[in-house]
Amino acid sequence: MLETTAFISTELHKNFKPFFIPDANEAQKQSAKDVLTARFEVLEHQLGDRAFIAGADMTVADCYLFVMLMWAAEKIGMNLPERLDAYYRRLQQRPSVARALAEEGLT
Repeated sequence: MLETTAFISTELHKNFKPFFIPDANEAQKQSAKDVLTARFEVLEHQLGDRAFIAGADMTVADCYLFVMLMWAAEKIGMNLPERLDAYYRRLQQRPSVARALAEEGLT
């Protein structure tokens, strides 16, 4: 779980920077998308057919990855790998996640 959380923070989160900086150009954004695509492929392989990214139970790694997937899909319009997209949609349906998204005005 710690290794996965570290991977998400160092290999995913930081690569969203161009999408939050107003003066980032399209080349910077495309470069970031290319890196994110490669990193999402690693996580899709790790997920496999499991319900959660780091094992049998939901952990903070799933919560963190959910936000990164939401940014990718909703903020920058990336197409997620098939299994990660299904995982993202499943997490959206969890009552606690759906409630948090509604309370934050993100639905």
